[in-house]
Amino acid sequence: MSAYVSLSKTLLAILKMLREKAKPEFVYVAPISQSELASKLGVTRQALNMHLRKLAKMGLARSGRGFIEITEKGLAVLGEYSKPAFVLISVEPTHRTEVYETVKKMGVVRVSRLSGDVDLMVEVSGSDIPQFLGEVSKLPGVKQTKTYFVLETLK
Repeated sequence: MSAYVSLSKTLLAILKMLREKAKPEFVYVAPISQSELASKLGVTRQALNMHLRKLAKMGLARSGRGFIEITEKGLAVLGEYSKPAFVLISVEPTHRTEVYETVKKMGVVRVSRLSGDVDLMVEVSGSDIPQFLGEVSKLPGVKQTKTYFVLETLK
């Protein structure tokens, strides 16, 4: 059990069972309150809530107290490839630090340093790949990139 949280046996059992039953899903969490979103759209919070329920019923979004998420299906409706892609990047040793720092600031999902002949593995939203590769290829010291798109998450 994590050192950060102390859980009862029941709470831990619930989490374990949920984890066993859970399937990985790619979602975008919108850091905006329903009140703020309603205001920006020029509708009442009640009207927004009705629209969010419709989106939820269609499987395009989920919302609750304090969160609004766009699902994979919702991203597909927007024409975005919702599954992630992994980009493996090889970097000249003398440029590693600056490339690492630049890539971390590029709005990617995750950046991991690797051992072996590849220096970085970067997880990027599939629809962001063209822009990401365009920016990375211009960085001094980047020797090679290889991109792999996720077709299906099995577990």
